[in-house]
Amino acid sequence: MATSKEETTSVVITREDREAAEILIELSQDTRYQPIEEEDAARSSTLLLQQISKKKNKKKKQVTKSPQKSCSFKAEEKQHSRKDDKLSKKGTKRKREVDDTDETLRILQEWNRTKPVPVEELFKGDADVAELFSEPIKKQLTMSDVEIGQGRLMLGKQQVQKKMLPLLEHSELPQATEGLDVSVYGPNGKVQTMKFKMWSDDTPVLTSGWNDFVDKYKLKKHRDFLTIWMFRHRVTRGICFAIDRTRFPVTGPLSLRILKSVFPNPN
Repeated sequence: MATSKEETTSVVITREDREAAEILIELSQDTRYQPIEEEDAARSSTLLLQQISKKKNKKKKQVTKSPQKSCSFKAEEKQHSRKDDKLSKKGTKRKREVDDTDETLRILQEWNRTKPVPVEELFKGDADVAELFSEPIKKQLTMSDVEIGQGRLMLGKQQVQKKMLPLLEHSELPQATEGLDVSVYGPNGKVQTMKFKMWSDDTPVLTSGWNDFVDKYKLKKHRDFLTIWMFRHRVTRGICFAIDRTRFPVTGPLSLRILKSVFPNPN
């Protein structure tokens, strides 16, 4: 039987039609068929349309969540990347601050082999003032040694115990814990009073006047290397220190390689 042009128009099925059809199939599988009246059919149709709308909205939310998660993940990844870069830069900076050059090693090895200047020269003509010298202690000034807030020169524990404490009389040993008044002679022969003290962990320090010593001689961290003696005053019989200073073009804290070569027993 022939059909007119109006009867042969094509039908276009959209994606929404397909989704609605899939939802209808799902609903029909969960619902038993029962005859319904017209009012019930209307209510059922309305309910069906609401369910279709909910399912469609749910699918849209699922689709839109993934890009947000992806963006959030990328933002966190960038943040972690920035932190890693900062840590890397800090690590590089620390490495650059350490002086590990062969030139520094050569200079300090030569300085370490050279005998210190005679201690008498530090007294500027008052050589009869001293007797019973200890062996000298050598050290590089650290940042904490010249900070005003610290106000102390830290000395190596083992070196002090081995080289200096034997000069103290038995009655002077307890005073070292509380602070023993000592006279300290600088490179120009001038003397000032400080305290030789043991911290709670038996770390020996010179304090109470050390900041003035740093300011007077313009001591610099890392660049200045000290040679330190303990001795007993011939007249007063008091304990004294003599400190000489040598400055080198050192750019930072010494590397472990140089420390082991120049200061084999720094503590």
